[in-house]
Amino acid sequence: MKKVYVIILVLTLVACSSSAEVSDEDIILPPTTVSSSDTPSTTIESEATQEPLVEEYIFDIERMSALTGLEISPELWLKRPRRVLAFKIDNNINARPQSGLQEADAVFELLVEGGMTRFLALFLDKSSSYLGPIRSARPTDPTVIRPFGGTLVVSGATGGLIPTIRQSGVPVLEETGAPAMFRIANRNAPHNLYADTELVRGVIDDKGYYFLQPGPEPLYDFGNDQNNWSEGAARVTIKYSEFTTVIWKLDDGNYERFIVDGYAPNKEAVAHNFISQDANYSDILKTETVVVIQGPLYNDENTTLPSILTVGVGPVTIFNNGNVIEGTWRRNDIQESFTFTDLDQNPIFVPPSSQWIHIVPTDGEITWNNS
Repeated sequence: MKKVYVIILVLTLVACSSSAEVSDEDIILPPTTVSSSDTPSTTIESEATQEPLVEEYIFDIERMSALTGLEISPELWLKRPRRVLAFKIDNNINARPQSGLQEADAVFELLVEGGMTRFLALFLDKSSSYLGPIRSARPTDPTVIRPFGGTLVVSGATGGLIPTIRQSGVPVLEETGAPAMFRIANRNAPHNLYADTELVRGVIDDKGYYFLQPGPEPLYDFGNDQNNWSEGAARVTIKYSEFTTVIWKLDDGNYERFIVDGYAPNKEAVAHNFISQDANYSDILKTETVVVIQGPLYNDENTTLPSILTVGVGPVTIFNNGNVIEGTWRRNDIQESFTFTDLDQNPIFVPPSSQWIHIVPTDGEITWNNS
């Protein structure tokens, strides 16, 4: 009988060992480095191992926004191909509060004369029926728009600049008549030109500009692998000049925008709001991700206007949900999108989210803390 018990015990152990075999699908591997075309996504922690697991994130130009990295609804991607519209928006103290900026897919903020800034509000899948005030072009505009195959929409420009922009491969739509673009009565010129983005899109279709434009490239590499980011960036301060300082304060996952205007009497940080067409709704401007690209300041040869070099190499700082990463931006030509690497030369993947991109002089001041 003892031999029988031994045999039964051996068979039982073999059966248990066989049933405990682990398939390849059950093995949790540590995160690996992936290329910019197969960028990683969300970081989770296994309850058993407490080791990070990075889910795969693959950017799909057909079903994701090139300007946010987020998936878009089927009713939007079924409208493709669409092209980017880049509206030049005023940021003079007399132009605030603006309208429609909160509806843009992404916003660039660029230095202009007098130490002030203006915006490029980019629209691809989103739209606004009341966007403005729209102002004139500046030399840096085409250098950031070119990779996205966009049309620049402006109220004009310094003499000779519009032909130069068109020669760079960026179509330009200047002020056109109502209802696509219209002057409002409760603002003084030149801060009173507004637009309906979809009606402007129709004007551009009629002019055939889309036949000149490729589809948009992504702003930069998107992904959710933020393992090498640092904490401590709940408050971000970006000083363009002694006349313009922008402050972003984190609130429930969004950065809320405040501005210190050197031309304002009190020179204190005030909430930067937008306002609806009927003036019945107003709220603070927000974004989930803030990207700061710094480049050398120079005077444009043709217009003598201050411009920032956006081709070459320079510092970049990216903020998202209270986290920050510093690195380097690179690109060889205005036709290329920006690429970002961290201080160890690893690629930076920007979180898919709403994007606000500051183009700041190299000597601008970028600081952050948790206060």
